[in-house]
Amino acid sequence: MSQTMAEQLFEQGVERGIEQGKTQVKQADVLKILRLRFHAVPESITNEISLMRNLSRLDALLEQAVTAKSLNDIDLQ
Repeated sequence: MSQTMAEQLFEQGVERGIEQGKTQVKQADVLKILRLRFHAVPESITNEISLMRNLSRLDALLEQAVTAKSLNDIDLQ
């Protein structure tokens, strides 16, 4: 069964929205853990994380946030 162009565009929009939601939640999780562990998180780190869109990279940062001994152990590159 063939989809109309409108249905395809709608599905693409829904998929993008879901992906953006996952990204925003992961960004918030990383920042929350950093704030809980290290209290004050520099604005530069907050901004860098807020600009990240790659979920795999955000997953790696989440692991770093949990295991880091200091903010210097967080690799934003």
